[in-house]
Amino acid sequence: MPTSTFFNLSQAKQQRLLAAAQQEFSRVPLAEASISKIVAAADIPRGSFYQYFTDKADLYYYYSEYLHKQDRHSLLSSLQAADGDLFAAFRDYFSQLADEIINGPNAAFYRNMFLNMTYKNGRRVTSATQKNHGHHGHKDFYAAVDFSRLKISTHHELGMLMHILMSALFQSLGSYYIRQQQGEQVTVAQLNQEFQQAVDWIEHGVAIN
Repeated sequence: MPTSTFFNLSQAKQQRLLAAAQQEFSRVPLAEASISKIVAAADIPRGSFYQYFTDKADLYYYYSEYLHKQDRHSLLSSLQAADGDLFAAFRDYFSQLADEIINGPNAAFYRNMFLNMTYKNGRRVTSATQKNHGHHGHKDFYAAVDFSRLKISTHHELGMLMHILMSALFQSLGSYYIRQQQGEQVTVAQLNQEFQQAVDWIEHGVAIN
């Protein structure tokens, strides 16, 4: 997380640094990103960067969380629109999210993120997404879930189910970039259909009784 010094900056300076982060992390993945290029684009001294962030990874994850918070469409709003149906909410949320990630203004950033995602940073991004879009300790989200539709009743069990659904969501998005890289033509509509099927399997199971 950024230091308090960063949050004490004017909004204009914060946005300038975030714009520099978008530019660099859209150009290359995190491992190849250059702090020198970021500070040059933001027009700040290199020493100032370390007054705001521990390292480039700290800025990267903050920027990723920042993007999640800017989303016009949230999982909580999908849940409320679906009258508490968690699975219907995920179907709706994914259809909105996939188009934004693949075709939106931050498409290059997301492409680098998914093509270079490891288990460690994947867990961190997934947790941030859960936190920002409704579950992690969010009373409004918990209250909006219709537990009469589920075989669970506790926060912990909901967290386990959310992790499974979020993992399926990120796996679906990641597969889009990998398949494209391999020369396969995949449309957003096709990706959405595949995710709907995955949610159906989670909701209803795949075994024949």
